[in-house]
Amino acid sequence: MYSLPNNMPALPPMPTDGDYWSMLHSWVMPTSSFLKFIMFSRMFVDSLHKVNNNHTRNFCLLGSSKSELLEHLVNVWAYHSAIKMVYIDPSSGELSEQHPVELRKGKMWVKYFNFSLLKSMDEDFAEEADDDLPTKDPKWLWPQTGQVHWQGILDREREDRYRKKMNKLKRNQQKQLTREKHGYKQKALGI
Repeated sequence: MYSLPNNMPALPPMPTDGDYWSMLHSWVMPTSSFLKFIMFSRMFVDSLHKVNNNHTRNFCLLGSSKSELLEHLVNVWAYHSAIKMVYIDPSSGELSEQHPVELRKGKMWVKYFNFSLLKSMDEDFAEEADDDLPTKDPKWLWPQTGQVHWQGILDREREDRYRKKMNKLKRNQQKQLTREKHGYKQKALGI
């Protein structure tokens, strides 16, 4: 499924059991699953990119096009995160479950597709990216796959807003003290 050399490190296994896989844009997920899928995709593609020793060519290990890459990511995510996969026959409209979850037990890498694990890894990568580590490795793919957010950035922004608020308050207090000390005199109008 991955079109990768046999000597590659372990990747999530994808069975060839005769059932259908998602093709092109024929997939649907609830929003919460989609958000988890996006986190997984960013890290999975980045990990494969790091494993690929041949960075000199612009070559994607997972596919020749964006839609093929998306197909592989959706299938790996749906299979290993224990999401029900259903095939709709285009001619009859008949629904049939593909790769039933009961038959996948013991074959899925569920622990690596856990939301809390994905979230903590995403935060760790975001912290690294925020520490300007991408400048040391300009080919690091993860920061280029979306917006970088982690708790440290949010804390820093909150502290910055608080500091600005306190500076404004301090300036206003100093103005008030100056007015009380020297008196506030309104300039004459029309002269």
